[in-house]
Amino acid sequence: MSAHDNQPDQKRIVAYLAAESQMPTQDVAELYEHERAELATGAHVSKFVHIFAIRKVQGILHERAIGKQTLSAGGAPLLAV
Repeated sequence: MSAHDNQPDQKRIVAYLAAESQMPTQDVAELYEHERAELATGAHVSKFVHIFAIRKVQGILHERAIGKQTLSAGGAPLLAV
């Protein structure tokens, strides 16, 4: 069994995240790859990097969705003081 056989299917991960967030697949793919690469840098064990990348991307997409809801609710977004 090669190391590639143990790697998660990145296309399925990106498709899932795009569907979940209702964002374009290409945007999610770029975000996922960026976060995965950052997490992999310096990682001693890379087997679970994709899991942490998924969680990070979900958080980022969730924050973006909240920001869009705030803007579409009318008025200016709330600013931290």
